Amino acid sequence: MKVLVAAAILMLSMLAPSARADQVSAIGAVRAQPKVINAQADNSGTLYAFVKADKAAWDQYAAYLCQVIKPHQARIFHIRIVDVTKANFSQNPNNWPRLGEAACGR
Repeated sequence: MKVLVAAAILMLSMLAPSARADQVSAIGAVRAQPKVINAQADNSGTLYAFVKADKAAWDQYAAYLCQVIKPHQARIFHIRIVDVTKANFSQNPNNWPRLGEAACGR
């Protein structure tokens, strides 16, 4: 019984770093895209892409970013486009004004 528990813990510890690495590579891929100044993800599977607001179809751009992160198999389920000049980093990210968003799980 102790061997099974130890094996399960070992397997779970091996899975966790790969999930984090996938998220890091996905964030890097988003940061490399045109218009994106920076990006960060939270623990609930939302990736925030910070852009300088101009006239663009931001919902479509968020859907495009879902396709960018897809090969990375990261646990990112939503993309939210945020104007970098209006994001108050001392506030909760849910309060940041969004320019566009997309659900990546569909």
